[in-house]
Amino acid sequence: MKSLRIIIPVIITAFVTAIAIFSAIWLSGLVPAGPWAELIKAAIVIFIIGSTLVIIAWSAYFTYIIRETIEKAISKKG
Repeated sequence: MKSLRIIIPVIITAFVTAIAIFSAIWLSGLVPAGPWAELIKAAIVIFIIGSTLVIIAWSAYFTYIIRETIEKAISKKG
């Protein structure tokens, strides 16, 4: 059961990361050729990677807060 606390976040993190990579590739492929194309592609990639990192960090923090709250509630009952 303790291994689920590690396996599930790893799987979800890998899934979110894969979605971010595919969406960055897809969106940067939609940029038309031109003098600003490389800058726009770089901005897209940086934005998606930054957003993904924020999402992963926020979900880890949220999970930590929920776990602490549940453990405190259980310890007060018992």
